Amino acid sequence: MSRPIRYQPEDWSVFFVTSRCIQSRFLLRPSQRVNALIVGVLARAVERFDVKLFGLCFMSNHYHLLLSSKDASSLASFMQYIGSNIAREVGRHHRWREKFWSRRYTASIVLDEAAQKDRLRYILANSVKEGLVKHVRYWPGVHCYRHLVDGRSLQGIWIDRTSQYLSPHLSERETTTHYKLELAKLPFHEDLSDFEYSKLIRELADDALAECGVPTKPVGQKRILATDPHTKLDKSDKSPAPLCHSGCPEKKREFKATFRDFVSAYREAYQRILKYGLRTEFPDGAMPPTAWCVSLAPG
Repeated sequence: MSRPIRYQPEDWSVFFVTSRCIQSRFLLRPSQRVNALIVGVLARAVERFDVKLFGLCFMSNHYHLLLSSKDASSLASFMQYIGSNIAREVGRHHRWREKFWSRRYTASIVLDEAAQKDRLRYILANSVKEGLVKHVRYWPGVHCYRHLVDGRSLQGIWIDRTSQYLSPHLSERETTTHYKLELAKLPFHEDLSDFEYSKLIRELADDALAECGVPTKPVGQKRILATDPHTKLDKSDKSPAPLCHSGCPEKKREFKATFRDFVSAYREAYQRILKYGLRTEFPDGAMPPTAWCVSLAPG
């Protein structure tokens, strides 16, 4: 089991998710078309799966999401859906025929309110902390700031490729559906009014930007939009993602101990399948290996 075991201890746990393009190429480079495709896939995925999106930012070669899911299976299905469809649609747009993502996405659980706000603050700092633009609202790509603070809607498109294949005479316009993506409020702030929540997000953004500082010579929108999407970075950060996020060391220790017990129980269940070829119960919070369970089903 070389891949990390997915674990969600409670329903609607919050996760900080990151994924990066292959070789850190700028395949997600912003443009009106790319932005619309990304938002359309996200909006459609939110409708289909039990997931709530709180924050997001799509940079040229990676993205971050702050979300919650009903269970581990919902998160996995959601991520598979957006990963495959963004890769197909954006890859088609950029004429990229190779692997799109560098590796499997990382999803680190966020354990408390302070950590949730810290992760959203991190998302809000993206594009400024890298020295790309002077303020996050000037980032030309998909970002939650303008939606949460300025009230601008996130509009996207979904192109029905199945209809295009079955009915070649249909134009792209005839097979395109327009979507609007709505972001949810953080779990601990659901009772706030829209105005109060917008104020909270603005304060988080101001804190984040004050911490990272305003770049003296940002790259600027013109150069960002003109970048070849096939360009790759010479070096990229490949450090492992943390298992969890929390400002409380005790909570981190408790979660890591619980996770170790969970992994042991999961491996024991997995070994029973391999050794005896029988269906077995997996520990709570697990996503069982579906292919095995289906193949071992009676009849």
